[in-house]
Amino acid sequence: MSESFARVRAVVMTRDDSSGGWLPQGAGGLSLVSVLKISRTEAEDQFLIHGERLKDKSVLLDCCIRRDLVYNKVNPIFHHWRIGNMKFGLTFQSPADARAFDRGIRRAMEDIKQEARLTS
Repeated sequence: MSESFARVRAVVMTRDDSSGGWLPQGAGGLSLVSVLKISRTEAEDQFLIHGERLKDKSVLLDCCIRRDLVYNKVNPIFHHWRIGNMKFGLTFQSPADARAFDRGIRRAMEDIKQEARLTS
């Protein structure tokens, strides 16, 4: 069973460390990006950021959200995050989409922290 914390439209970006810039993932194009809570068992949930390109349903982003996620809001329509050595970014269609995604990430991170407190 899954629950969606956010569903927005954005271009999925990847970090090119050789040039120090951000490039569109795959061939680019607008994607539907979701922040999801997936209940595996009664005691175990998994949180994901999932992105599918709208024109051909190609999966461009499938990222597990973990406690070590570092999230940055660079400007009203570009946010990026790092988990370990992996770097991802989104260029949103609108500031409203960016705010919705930010709320979804923050909710997922709060749930992850709460689960960690309950299991420790």
